[in-house]
Amino acid sequence: MHESLGSFARKQRLALLGFYICSFVFAVAVGTVEHLSHVYRLPLLAIAAVTAICGAFSLYQFFRTTDEFRQNINRRAVEFAFIGSLIASITAALLQSLGIPRLSPYLLPAVMVALWSVGLFFSARRFE
Repeated sequence: MHESLGSFARKQRLALLGFYICSFVFAVAVGTVEHLSHVYRLPLLAIAAVTAICGAFSLYQFFRTTDEFRQNINRRAVEFAFIGSLIASITAALLQSLGIPRLSPYLLPAVMVALWSVGLFFSARRFE
């Protein structure tokens, strides 16, 4: 039984690691698209699309492999990320109306991932 729990935890960690790697590659690809010549934009956008799909699949695998205890932790982390990203999007809109240059639309998903990670950390600390 102990081995199955180790295998279960390893699958969860690998799925979460895959999600973070895909998120990082997506952020780098999208961040460099605007700074490169027109020739490299299409391949970089293709890389971004593929990593977004792989990241979504990894996140799905992570949520699929969680037990009831971890689902509660994930729910609290998602709640934290949703409220934080709502505040961030409202703040960005207010700053834009005050004359601050428009932020990249890809910034909000990055903020959501960061807030979800922070929420996971603090929720796991609270329950364990």
